[in-house]
Amino acid sequence: MQFFYRAKQDFKTEASGVVEAPDLSAAVTHLKQKGLYPLEVTPMEGETSLRLLGLKQKALSRSSLALWARTLSQGLSAGLSLMQSLHLLSEQEQGRPLGAIAKLLGESIVSGLSLAVAMEKMDSVFPVMAIRLVEAGEAGGALEEVLDSLADQMELEAELIAKIQGALFYPLFVLLVGVGTVGILLWVVIPKLAVLFVETGQPLPWATRLMIESGGVLFWCAAALGVLLPILYWTSRRMGITIPWMRWLMRFLNRLPLVGPLIVQSEFARLSAGLGLMLGHGLPLPESLRLVSGTLGSDRLQRQLQQSQQSVIEGMSLSAALKKSGIQEPFFMTMVGMGEAQGDLANTFNQAAERYRRDVDRSVKILSSLIEPVMILLVGLAVGAVVFSMLLPIFQINFAVE
Repeated sequence: MQFFYRAKQDFKTEASGVVEAPDLSAAVTHLKQKGLYPLEVTPMEGETSLRLLGLKQKALSRSSLALWARTLSQGLSAGLSLMQSLHLLSEQEQGRPLGAIAKLLGESIVSGLSLAVAMEKMDSVFPVMAIRLVEAGEAGGALEEVLDSLADQMELEAELIAKIQGALFYPLFVLLVGVGTVGILLWVVIPKLAVLFVETGQPLPWATRLMIESGGVLFWCAAALGVLLPILYWTSRRMGITIPWMRWLMRFLNRLPLVGPLIVQSEFARLSAGLGLMLGHGLPLPESLRLVSGTLGSDRLQRQLQQSQQSVIEGMSLSAALKKSGIQEPFFMTMVGMGEAQGDLANTFNQAAERYRRDVDRSVKILSSLIEPVMILLVGLAVGAVVFSMLLPIFQINFAVE
């Protein structure tokens, strides 16, 4: 068991770190034998260890995980020990979550744990896939190669997600600006114009009345959502209820034209790359299927992979298991068949991942070129309709005067 400690080395110097001991009493005794005077000794379990080190996040992002793996890999290739590499990373990222994580891993390794076990003890900071890959690398004496491959994979995934987010950022920005502009016109400008127009004794045109009534309805709907959503979120957190916002969003996006196929391509790119990485470093096929299913955003694809895993365990070939589970992606199934025929699934999965990445890149460019003018057109029509409803009373007054 691990214990976080703060202790006095002398009257002026204070030390902190992690000590491995069977219980609290043994941890205190061990510290005293080292010439330390314990001030605090706390068991480190799951999130407690992260809180003690001042971490504000639970899981490492893909970019942070890539930096962690790349730094360790480069340190090992340069002839440094694992402890020296972790110390280098903790110094490089001092004051940041990644630096605290590296420090905690180093303390755990000093106490006699392997890197994979130390990662696993940090609860949900590291994905299970990364832990199992490191475990396989340590067992096979290829930790440097595994870390390098893991860094490559995380960098590619981060780049893939950044491309999709970049394609959607500008249209969303245009949409937010358009909604804000229309809201100001509906809730501020048109009501004031309507008051002035009513004072003239002229009836409001139907288009202006429609805009005023629509603005009122939209205002109260927005106000209700602004109050109800925070209450719903706070209540669910207090009651321990998890609301699957991302799952609902993914289901909605999957039904959209252009966006749905892009998400499918990105999911199969992640699936192919994950399987290629794990199989290439010696993880068994059933274990690889189980681990990679947890990295996907599609609930349906996760269930299909879990069914395939069970079928593979029962002795079925991968292609037959995938087909039985309902996976029908033509190119993916073709590559699986080729990999089984050649006896090299890892290589064919890597080739499939590269192909899917190119497809995603091409789809992102097409989506960007189409969605931007469409969003500008829709926002322009909305603003134009509001402006028309504003100008119509002025035209009516002019015609009445003439």
